Amino acid sequence: MEKQKNKSRQEIAVWLCAASMVLYTVWLLVPAIQTTGRAMTGCAAVALFALGVLLDWEYFRAHWALLVGQALCAACAPLILYFFLNRGGTGLTGFYVQNAMLWFPLIYLSYSRGKNDSRLWQYWKWALLGAMALTTLTTIGWLIEGMLRDGRIYAYSRSLGYAEPGREAYLKELMLRNIGGYDFIYATVVSLPFTCVGISENRGWKRAGFTAFLLAQALMVMLSQYTYAMVFTAALLAVELLALLLRKIAKLKTGPSLLWAMVPFVLVFLFRVPLVNAAASFCDAKGLTSVSHSLHQLLTALEGGALEGENRLVHYQTAWSGFCASPLLGSLLGGAKRLSQHSEALDLLSGLGVLGTAVFLAMQALMLRGGLRGLRQSSCRAQVWAAGCVFLAVAALGTVFYSRDIFLVLAGGLAGILSSKEH
Repeated sequence: MEKQKNKSRQEIAVWLCAASMVLYTVWLLVPAIQTTGRAMTGCAAVALFALGVLLDWEYFRAHWALLVGQALCAACAPLILYFFLNRGGTGLTGFYVQNAMLWFPLIYLSYSRGKNDSRLWQYWKWALLGAMALTTLTTIGWLIEGMLRDGRIYAYSRSLGYAEPGREAYLKELMLRNIGGYDFIYATVVSLPFTCVGISENRGWKRAGFTAFLLAQALMVMLSQYTYAMVFTAALLAVELLALLLRKIAKLKTGPSLLWAMVPFVLVFLFRVPLVNAAASFCDAKGLTSVSHSLHQLLTALEGGALEGENRLVHYQTAWSGFCASPLLGSLLGGAKRLSQHSEALDLLSGLGVLGTAVFLAMQALMLRGGLRGLRQSSCRAQVWAAGCVFLAVAALGTVFYSRDIFLVLAGGLAGILSSKEH
């Protein structure tokens, strides 16, 4: 009888944990639900997961040190970012709640891989795919409407990236239309290698569905007018297409074909100035003013010219100078913080130094512990590394610690790829 009770309790625990991630995913990746449910829904999802872990007493007792350590890391990470990297502005409470939830997918991935129970990822996979497909389609529709409206271009996705005071009502209106903003656009870019896995691993109507989804994702990124997102998307798709051709022609495996596909990008680097100039001229002709401005600034930097004061490259130089002034500890011991607020990687080095950054990365590794089990044996490891490279690029050129969407999509893609091979 006691054994039966324990089994029933473990079953309930698994279903609670699975439901927590499905709830979190749908809430976060469907803006209309997120702005209606607000942060309390995300907190409820995390609390549901914690309850499920505690009910799974046998697993908790065997791994309590890891689980408690992960919880402490998730609790301390927002404080480090707030006090040493000036993240979150002046609102510690709101930032703390949001950023503490950011680490939830990493901990969930670690837990699901440790339990090795397919129920912990199979419903998550479909919730992730469904939520992203819905928001992708609605975002495309509204972005096209914005391009055709009143003879002007309304860049709704870019508008969601600016949260200055007094714009709350407008931003809520955009979210209720289910338009994806900065977080969703860059999460989409990170997810592209996983979508390519869906194309290669399926046949028939499923392959057609994933192909259509990939094209929709690329279209949405292009319409969003986020310059780096467009560049990363073009690079990823070019690598995947070249790798596919190499596999067909030379019968190479995925890893080597992706490696050889990087060769053209060396050529792109060598001819970067004329290529950027051509891209800027094209955007000028098509009326993509925001992208055109960014490309002209990039062209100025590549040619060694002076940059405008508000250009991102100037901000990057600020953080780099802060790191060079104190490489080991950054501004941990006091003094003026030299932060870009535009590059997570550079600000970590400038604010925490090499030693502090190593500690912070070790905290993330602890939260992800066991989550990458089986990666070396996976036939899709090249796509996982491609997604990781995009994540690092976004961290170098953007602010990923504001983006819960990116961490969710990265963890969800890893769970789907690594777990599906074991069941």
